[in-house]
Parts: sequence; C-alpha cells; structure tokens
Amino acid sequence: MKNSTLKIILKNTFTLFNLVNVILAIMVAFVGSFKNMLFIGVAIFNTLISIVNELRAKKIVDKLKLLSEKNPVVLKNGVPSEEKPENIKKGDILVLTLGDQIAFDSILEEGLLEVNESFITGEQDNIEKHPGDELISGSFVVSGSGKAKVKNVGADNFVTKLQNEAGNIKTADSKLFKLMNNIVKYISWTLIPVGALLLWSRFQTESDSATAITSTVAALINMIPEGLILLTSSVLALATVRLGRKKVLVQDLYAIETLARVDTVCLDKTGTLTTGNMTVKGYEAFEKSFERVLKSILSRQMSENQTTSALKKKFLKTAKFDEIEGITDIIPFSSDRKYSGIRTKNAEYLMGAIEFLTDNKETIDEVRSFAPGSRVIAVVKVDIENGLSKGVRSLAGRAVAPAARGDGPAGRAPRETILGVIALEDEIRPTAKGIIKYFYDNDIDIKIISGDDLDSVKTIAEKVGIKNLDGINLATLKTKNYDELVKKYTIFTRVKPAEKKLLVKALKKAGRTVAMTGDGVNDILAMKEADASLAIGTGSDAARRAAKFVLLDSGFEGVPKIIDEGRQSINNLERSTALFLAKTVYASILAVTFVFLPTAYPFTPIEMTLLNFVCIGFPGLVLALEKNTTRIKDRFIFNIKHYSLPTGLIIAAAMITLSIIAMINNFEKPLLLTLSASITALIDFVLIYKISRPLNLFRGALLVLLIIILALALLLPFARAFFEFL
Repeated sequence: MKNSTLKIILKNTFTLFNLVNVILAIMVAFVGSFKNMLFIGVAIFNTLISIVNELRAKKIVDKLKLLSEKNPVVLKNGVPSEEKPENIKKGDILVLTLGDQIAFDSILEEGLLEVNESFITGEQDNIEKHPGDELISGSFVVSGSGKAKVKNVGADNFVTKLQNEAGNIKTADSKLFKLMNNIVKYISWTLIPVGALLLWSRFQTESDSATAITSTVAALINMIPEGLILLTSSVLALATVRLGRKKVLVQDLYAIETLARVDTVCLDKTGTLTTGNMTVKGYEAFEKSFERVLKSILSRQMSENQTTSALKKKFLKTAKFDEIEGITDIIPFSSDRKYSGIRTKNAEYLMGAIEFLTDNKETIDEVRSFAPGSRVIAVVKVDIENGLSKGVRSLAGRAVAPAARGDGPAGRAPRETILGVIALEDEIRPTAKGIIKYFYDNDIDIKIISGDDLDSVKTIAEKVGIKNLDGINLATLKTKNYDELVKKYTIFTRVKPAEKKLLVKALKKAGRTVAMTGDGVNDILAMKEADASLAIGTGSDAARRAAKFVLLDSGFEGVPKIIDEGRQSINNLERSTALFLAKTVYASILAVTFVFLPTAYPFTPIEMTLLNFVCIGFPGLVLALEKNTTRIKDRFIFNIKHYSLPTGLIIAAAMITLSIIAMINNFEKPLLLTLSASITALIDFVLIYKISRPLNLFRGALLVLLIIILALALLLPFARAFFEFL
C-alpha cells in the first residue's frame, strides 16, 4: 500500500473500464436515451466504493506502519535519539546496530560492521566494513555496531534511485491477480473490433439510430466484468482492514491470497515457537578465568540478541569487574559464524556454538552433554604460540587433536581451551501448541529451520506438538542436497542464513507454496525467497521491511488469523467469479452472433443494469463476505468449466432462440425485454443455487430476496414502465 491518496484516486478513476463506460454513456446520451445511462451511475458508484475501501485500508496500514517502522537513530548533542527520515540531513551521525536497515548512503566513522548487500550484488556473503568505508542505503547490518556520517538523503540515495529505475516493487505471485489481468487484456483486445462491427450491423437491422446505439451499448456493457474487478479489490481491502484491527500489517494486498494458499510453513524457533526471552539455566567453569573472560566479551558487545541479553542479565549485574588486559579488537556476533568474541595480541576469546569453535567431535559431544535439550554456549580461549599448535584440551583436560578452524593469522596454528559452558533455556509461547495444531488441522506441513543445536530444537518441537521429530544438523554435512533433505527431514539446525534460503528454494522446487516466519536478519534471505513472509513485530527493522506481513502484537498467533482471512476472501471470490464470468461468456457470444443475426438485440442497457445487480453484483458481494475458511482448492478453472461456461452457453443459446422466435412472430419490444430478463434471471438463479450449495439459512434467504427483487421489477407498474417491461 505504497500509493498516496491522490494516486489511489487517479488509479481507480482513470481505468480502461471507466473509459469504455464514459464512451458508451456519451453514445447513449447522443441519441437522448438518458435512462439507459444508468450504467454510468453504477460505474461511478463502483469507482467510489473502490477508492473508499482502498483509502480506508491505506489509513489503517499507515497507522500500523508508524508502529512497525523503526526510525533511524542519530546523535543529537551526543545523545542517541530516533528521528523521522525526512528530518535527517547530510552530515548527521547515524547509530547502527545489529538488525538495522541502513536508510541513507553513509560513511562509517566508528566501529566495525558486517553488512549484507545481496539486493545489489546478488551475493549472499556478508561484507566487513571498517571506518572510512561506504555504507549503501538498503543494505542491512548483520553483525556489529557503529556510527556513520550521512552522505546522501532523499532522491540522491542509492536505494531511491534503484526503486525509481525499477518501477513499482514486485507484488505477490497472485493467481487471482493474473486472472484479472488476463480478463482485462482479452476483453480490451476484442471490445473495439466487435463493438465497431456490431454497431454497423445494428444500423443495418434496427429501424432507428437510437435503438441501434442502445442495443450496441447493451451488448458491450455486458462484456465488461467490471464488477469482478471491484469485488476483488474491495474484498482484499476489507480483509486488510480487518487484519489491521487484529494488529497485522499487510504490506502487499495480493499477499493475502498467497498466504491463504500456503501448504508449508517454515518456522525459526526463536521468536515464533518461543517468545525470544531466554534465561540462564546453569553454568560450569573449567578454568578460573571463565567469568572474567565472559564478562569481558559481553561488555564489549554493543549489539544484542536474545542470548547476549540473557547472559548480561545474569553475569553483568554490576558495571565494575576485572576485565582481561590488552584487548585490541572486538569480534561481533554473526549468524554465519555463530560466535562473538574479543582479541588480544596473543589470543582470541570466543563465545558461541561449540560446533563453530572446534571440529573436535569429542569436545563437541562433551559440551553438549552438559545440559541435553538446552541451548549450550561455550567460552573458548584460542592461544597462538610460536606458530605451533599445542593441541586442543577436552573438558576433562585430555589432549586431543587440534581443531582446524582456519581463521587464524597466516603461519600460525590455533590451540583452543574450553574455559566454561553455559546452558540457556527458551521460554515457549503459551499459544504455540494451539497454533501448531491449527496448522496440522488445516493440512499445512511444518518445517523448523533454526540456527540452534539439534537437541534443544527437538526439545522445543516435542513440547509444542510437532509430529515428526526427524532432524538434521546441517553443520555436520560436508555435501548438502537440499532437494532431498526437505523431503526427508522436518527439523533443520545449525542453519546459516544463506542455507535457510536454499531450503525454502528446494521446497518451492518440490511444488510447495511456502511461508517463512522470522524476526532477525538471519531470516531475511529466506523471507524474500518464500511465497509469503511474516515478521514478528519486535524483530529487526530489516526483517519487518522484508516481510509481506508484520505481526505487530509480536504474537505468532496472528498467523492463523491471516490464513483464515485469506481463505475466506479467496474461497468466496472463486465462487463469486462464476457469476461474472458467466455473463462475460454469454455477452461475448451474443455480441459476435448479433453482428450476423438480422434481428433485435434482446437487452437494453437499463435492463442489463437490473440483471447485473440482481443476478451478479449483489449476490456476488454478499457471498464474497460470508465466513469460509476451508482449504483453498484452486477452483477458478473448475468454476469456468462447470459453472461459467455452461451457464453462459445456455443463456446465449436461449437469447438467440428467443430473438429468432421474436423476429418470426413480430414480438413487441416490451415482450421481448420481459422474456429475456425473466429467462436470463431464472438461469442465473439456478447458477447462484449451485454455487451456494449446501444451502443454509443465510444463502437460502439471499436467493429468496433476489427472486423478490426481480418479481417487484417485473410486477410493479412504475418499475415495469421504467425498465420497459410488458
């Protein structure tokens, strides 16, 4: 919903269908048949409804965006404070931390960052940025923190130029959107030549020019499924409004349909199945320096995640402590590395997942055994002495084979010592179990993709009711066939950001419609690859911007609400589509047939306005708003084959037959119009009954109401006179 108010008004006003309506209205006005111009009033009303619905949705979305979007943080008199983007000027100092999307082209002045520029380069590797390096707007911080001076603002920003060159942002891959576009395209191509031929034919057949023009207009108006376009935009806009009231921000209107079709949901454990809050369950020191080193690492980490927050709360209760000496550099946490740390002249002190700190299997197993089922963090000292490896010590102090981390300085080999281990416990969301059950009950498969270790993820998965606990630690695989892995496993752990994307890609290749949920920068690549993406409201700024949906209440329970809303919208639209396409079918057949058939056209514009309301527009709108959350079955083609096409053919055959009989028996115009309206409505009512089955009280009452409205139009004297019925 990125359009301004003016753009929304112009977009809905200056449409091809409105242009056609205006031209046809002018034609009818030219011959003085003003009451047959009623269809232009319907077109205006349709346009107004569409504008109001979209503006209403935009208003809610704009309010939610204010809650969702994080304003850039800048230094004001040395104090960090949030500022609106439009208030930031060249030379201002930005404060950047983990998860921030860089809003302005800038120069890093202080700190060390790793940024992802994949939207520019297409490469997934993170790029290290040092003071003096340029930061490109649109990229996001995946590690570290720092301060940067703003270089460009507004239209001079790289990302702004890129968007202007690329045009509108790509919308969701919507089958409904494609159907609408195809209908518009085909009708547009046929309307002008058929209209010209029909007008020529009517002048040859009808006794006066007024009748020739009104019958031509009636035929062409009938071909335009403008109500379907209105219905689609209105239903999706109303769904956006309803979701907005439930604190769900919809950033792409047609994404509602895409999520409704999802059959596989990929969950990142942290922030989705769990709240993101962690507590220290226990710890054990193997060296006296353990706490001193741990506190030194934590105090130097400027950006925070759930793990560091829990550790700081436990171990940094006071500001003063005995920090290790000679710290020369900081190693910020990265989702690729899975560790953070500090450097001195002769050593690195690292804190993170043991699999990424050593290749020694015995050491890894010992660390994991400290607290099975919990997240276990190891604190490691890496000594480099005289270029020779001293070996790696296990927790028990035994000498084991050296690890081959391969990221130490050239010519030196590392010696690693485990200083201690910490077990952390995730807080499971109270609603997680019910949401997992919802997915299974609605035939939605679940894949858990996490950066944590396999045991801790399995523990959480079992508690929330995941049925299949088959899992794989990707860090243990030398070669990875993602196409086969997604078929075999439900749980994937120690997954790097680029690997999350590859798993989603493999699922899509297997024919799945995939939704990806996440809250951090490590989820962004997968979220962009997925058919539908959902960000947790408390997640990173970059994750929220990348997602099609943002759950502002930060509750994963918002996902079923979106799926239900999408299913209601799309299921009902698929059903209502049959009414509109049936009219397009018989109108197109009649328009072509009456080019060659030298008899009176069986409809007038005013009569078609009545039929469009009673048999199509009103029931289509009512049925489209009915509660319907069953799984989507892609019934567009089914509706065309089983409902629209047969109904359209029957009505076309009936009208052609009626017109020939009327010509042979010299029917008066009122009799022809009365019979054509009655027969068409009767066949349409049968269609409404078929698409409404099973008939409940609501649908039955709707059908009775439609029959009453038509009966009043046929029986009341003033209505008969107005519609020119017998």
